Amino acid sequence: MEKGREIFDVAIIGGGIAGAGIARDAALRGLKVVLFEKATFGSGTSSKSSKLIHGGIRYLELAWLELKKGKCHEAWKNFRFVFSSLKESAILEKIAPEMVRPIELVVPIYKKEAQNPLAVYLGTLFYGLLAFLTGNPKTPRILWGKKPVLRLIPHLNPKDLAGGVIIWDHIADDKRLVEETIRSAIQTGAQAFEHALVATYRHNTQTGLYELTVEQGGATKSYSALKLVNASGPWIDKVRHEAHEMGGNLIVPVAGSHITLKKFTDYSVILRAQDKRVFFVINTGGYSRVGTTERIHTDPDTLETREEEVEYLLCTLERYFPGLHFESKDIIAKDSGIRPLAKPRDSQIPHAISREHEIRIGPTGVIHVLGVKLTDHRRAAEEVVDRIVVELVGIRPELKSKKTTTHLLALQS
Repeated sequence: MEKGREIFDVAIIGGGIAGAGIARDAALRGLKVVLFEKATFGSGTSSKSSKLIHGGIRYLELAWLELKKGKCHEAWKNFRFVFSSLKESAILEKIAPEMVRPIELVVPIYKKEAQNPLAVYLGTLFYGLLAFLTGNPKTPRILWGKKPVLRLIPHLNPKDLAGGVIIWDHIADDKRLVEETIRSAIQTGAQAFEHALVATYRHNTQTGLYELTVEQGGATKSYSALKLVNASGPWIDKVRHEAHEMGGNLIVPVAGSHITLKKFTDYSVILRAQDKRVFFVINTGGYSRVGTTERIHTDPDTLETREEEVEYLLCTLERYFPGLHFESKDIIAKDSGIRPLAKPRDSQIPHAISREHEIRIGPTGVIHVLGVKLTDHRRAAEEVVDRIVVELVGIRPELKSKKTTTHLLALQS
């Protein structure tokens, strides 16, 4: 150990929502924290979301389908995912009310999409019950038949429209949520740096420290920490490879694109695209954000929105809003991000891969955090820091082994 060098309890690579949440939780427990972001806070996938903090109502449908197949374990996993997501959305509204707000979402039901209206209605009521039990008291509504749906969304395609439901979720200012979470971590004692690229890291077996080489402010600097967390999202495997960490890739990098149009519906809508994927139209201010797509893209530094993705989004809009005739010239903005989904044991198509986050430990003990979303970032951070504190409490007995106040304390700014 070099004399005079500051030793951090934990160093975090990545200034997206995952790294931000971990930095805040760790700082609240008294850990000495440093975070490095190679660009600006929240500039990656965290600011390219659908802008929703949501319970994932479609996972109730998946749970039911798995249950019918006799796969009780898989059904329970999907049910638990919905319950925990609803719980987290209520917590985030409480601690960040300026950035996480309730939103009504209309879900039309079409006969040709093989949806049983009665099953959707019952599922919606059950979703509402789960929301109530997790602190989201707003009640869903059933829209019997096509007329009440078309009164809300007049331009919606009436053909084969059987009815609909209205559910409550949350809309988020995603980038600001990242920035305020990091600001809160700094107010609690963490250090966080933008434009600080972790070029490599290594574990010094003699000192037991992780040594990081960071390109920062036109210079190369060195940092040391007892624990290292790789929360770099789509860059997780790239960071690992730069550090010559052994083992195959940990994530499936699923790219998704959105387009922004002038607001064309009074209500935000959840639809199904032609390939049966969930498709959102989310209103933010005077604009409608439309998405998303899915494709594998391995290099997050070269990601761009493809023309075929734009065509996919416009064609889906044409299917549901045939009278509005959207064209490329109507697009105000477009963006793409990569969801760093935890790589499953067996090969699966992108939309079938679990959206639950995972924590995996590298050969030298580096903690890799995979698949963290806006909705579950606080819970993921708590799990990561629980693990760190258990390992550090032997040399830092003053640390709190369990922290339960991240769901009570508003973000400090």
